[in-house]
Amino acid sequence: MTKTEQDRNISSSFAKGLSVLAVFDAETPSMTLAEIARRTGQDRATARRGALTLVQAGYLRQQGRMLSLTPRVLALAGGFLQANQFGRRVQPVLNHHARKLETEVTLAILDQGRVLLLAQSTTEHGPVTYGFTAGAHIPLVHTSLGRMLMACLPAEEAADLINAAEIPQHTEHSLTRPDAILEQIEQARTQGYSVTDSEFEPGIIGYAVPLSRPGQTPVVVGSSAPRGHAAGGQSERLLQGLQICAAELRQTGVVEGL
Repeated sequence: MTKTEQDRNISSSFAKGLSVLAVFDAETPSMTLAEIARRTGQDRATARRGALTLVQAGYLRQQGRMLSLTPRVLALAGGFLQANQFGRRVQPVLNHHARKLETEVTLAILDQGRVLLLAQSTTEHGPVTYGFTAGAHIPLVHTSLGRMLMACLPAEEAADLINAAEIPQHTEHSLTRPDAILEQIEQARTQGYSVTDSEFEPGIIGYAVPLSRPGQTPVVVGSSAPRGHAAGGQSERLLQGLQICAAELRQTGVVEGL
């Protein structure tokens, strides 16, 4: 099928409606129609039709001039998680290794230049940092998850992502030079793991290892710990635990469904 034939089969209105859903996040949980139009790049009339259609369908709630997501959007993610048996195949593995490592363990994938969290362990006593949940996006450049995901890509694709990405300075330790970041990505590609120290959160060390194999959709497993918690050989223990966790998840076949 040619690109022109594919384009004829695509509903631009539906795609624009989906882009309306995608603009809501933790920083902007509610917006006006004008803000939605600006963030989606749509004209005011198009954004209004898409938003009001989503209100009628139950995916958006309107209170005065403000619109926000409703819990119904979780059903969309729930269908994916159930179809790939995350509750039976993935969550128990993450929880098991989180208990052993005494810290959260996260499964993540690359999504339009950001890290998308697919699943996260539930632990009773593990240290919690920002408390992100499944479905959240986190920065690509300054997290161990993001750098390991880019290390799973060919070097040229990783370089394209860095050149196109915003590079804010989250902390005084955040790398801001593209060449320095690419050097860290290459190191992660060579050694098979990524470690970041205080680049996203002060005092927090991030760890990530690959789950996917070369040629597959990049998927990684990672964790984080306060610097004190990671002292005295704990970094090696965390990395080894993540590698074992990745090996067990690989056996479930979860990557094939992504």
